[in-house]
Amino acid sequence: MLHYLTRLTLIVFGFVAAILAASLFLNALLIGSSEWAGGDATFYYLTIPAFAAAIGYSVFVPAAIIIVYAELTAWRDWLFYTIGGAAASVIIIVWKWRPQTEDVSTFAAILATGIIGGFVYWMVSGRSAGLFDNARAS
Repeated sequence: MLHYLTRLTLIVFGFVAAILAASLFLNALLIGSSEWAGGDATFYYLTIPAFAAAIGYSVFVPAAIIIVYAELTAWRDWLFYTIGGAAASVIIIVWKWRPQTEDVSTFAAILATGIIGGFVYWMVSGRSAGLFDNARAS
C-alpha cells in the first residue's frame, strides 16, 4: 500500500514539475522573441504560474492517459515520454486551439513545450514507472 501512495505522490510531483518546466520554456520563448528581453521583462516572469495553470488544465486528460498506460506497463524509456508530451501537445493544439494551427511558429513552440514537459516528467517520475512492486515479485 505504501508503494502505491509513493508512486501516486511521485506522479503528481512529476506532473507539476513537467508543467512548470513547460511554462518556463514557453516563457523563455516569449521573452526571446520579444523586445522586452531587457529590464522590462518582469511581466513575463510573473506569468510562469499562470501559464503553468493553463498548461496543466489543458493537458491533464491526454497526459493522464499516457501516465496510466506507462504505469501499468512499467514503461521507463525517455523517448516514450517525450513523444507522449509531443502527442499531448498536438492533441491540445488540434482540439482546443484550432485557429493557431495555421501559424507554424506557434505550432512548433507548443510542440517543443510538450517535448520539454514529457522529458521533465520522465526525469522526475518516469524513470521509475510501474505500479507493481518488482521487489516483492521476485
